[in-house]
Amino acid sequence: MVRHPVFRTASTALAAAALLALTACAPHPSPSSTAHGSSTTSATPTASATPSAAPLPVDVLFQITVIATAPNGAMARLTETVHAPVATTDQQSDDEAQLDNECDSWRSAFSSTKFVVGQVQAILVSGSWDPNQVIAADMAGYPVWQGDQRPFQGFCASALPSIPGGARAVSPVGGGDPDHDGGWAIYRYGFGVPAEPGADGPSSTDVVLSHCSIRVGSAAHDSVFASSWAATLQSAKGESCYFGGS
Repeated sequence: MVRHPVFRTASTALAAAALLALTACAPHPSPSSTAHGSSTTSATPTASATPSAAPLPVDVLFQITVIATAPNGAMARLTETVHAPVATTDQQSDDEAQLDNECDSWRSAFSSTKFVVGQVQAILVSGSWDPNQVIAADMAGYPVWQGDQRPFQGFCASALPSIPGGARAVSPVGGGDPDHDGGWAIYRYGFGVPAEPGADGPSSTDVVLSHCSIRVGSAAHDSVFASSWAATLQSAKGESCYFGGS
């Protein structure tokens, strides 16, 4: 059973960003028999074919991309690139210190622990982006963040990346089977728009997400779950672009 992290409240969290459903540790839908290997998908509300691109680096599990459109017409492209689990990161001491400070239970969460590192890149495509128009990035179960971002609701959870900007996330995961016992593929990844409780779809003052797509790399070949992600996009009324979890 996946243990849920104990969050510490962040004083800088946005009060208006209420209760977005961003729980990363939810059960994963049943995997499909889709063949392993690199794959690409794009989805509604404005689906389009993904242009040809160079193969992902060999250590990349997957890359998620989405277009965000603000109420004033400004557009941004957000990309989340997640790398295969490693025993130690390129800044292990600092990452562990931040995990100890922000995620109370991470050291006891798994019998064997590895770390996934992700980057979120937000590029302004057109217009002027209002910093009050926010998008939340999801990244595995116990993420700590650095760079151009601020916490969403609490530490050791989703973050609100700056637009434009770049952020780095590190999350401990189970070091064994990627589809069981806290492995990286049981979690949810991607982007979502914070919404007011009870809201039925985005309002005229919300960011709208479109052209949601994923590229699954060869580094993810050991995961049955990830092999089905290209066919199991979670996208709702322009509010989300998620893969994995449920």
